[in-house]
Amino acid sequence: MPARNHVAERIHELLTERRLAPGDRLPPERQLAAELGVSRSSLREGLRRLLDLGVVQARQGSGSYLAPVDLADLLEARLRLEPYAARLAARRREERHVRALEDALAELRATAGDPAAFAAADQRLHAIVVEASGSLALRVLLAALADLLRHSRTTTSSDPDVRAATLVRLEQLAAAVRDGDASAAERAMRTHLREIGAAVPSS
Repeated sequence: MPARNHVAERIHELLTERRLAPGDRLPPERQLAAELGVSRSSLREGLRRLLDLGVVQARQGSGSYLAPVDLADLLEARLRLEPYAARLAARRREERHVRALEDALAELRATAGDPAAFAAADQRLHAIVVEASGSLALRVLLAALADLLRHSRTTTSSDPDVRAATLVRLEQLAAAVRDGDASAAERAMRTHLREIGAAVPSS
């Protein structure tokens, strides 16, 4: 992973831990660099990466702010990619993917009361599905959305009803992938994403 991407990911993780909402101002550069243990120049590179992705906005003379994310737009993109990834995963998965999905599900169940930990487990499970798909194109496309997806999960995982529904659908998804049922895997992923879209309004 390029250095600027690594720093950008660490910045975003810190902002997620602090539960900053869209529109909130980021801490000063000096403070962020000290907390992350990186140089000011490395921090700026990471911030540039987040600016390029639209996760952060710079306001002249005011500082950097967490940008609003249009969840409806992001979910529309996911609906074009992830159900297909789930279908391919059911066809191409290996035993190691099945075991990894079971581990991720166990983590989801264990963190049902912890939004941040649940979001991390959710992201891990989705990444396993994409890996199991065996599609380089899907991996690249969804990797490009990784920062935005991490940002959106901060919102979606904060709702206990969404967490409960997510767990049910991801259990169905994992079972379909394990059983090699491509249609059921695609359906479970599509239903999961649509339920998130119905429950959480766009920014």
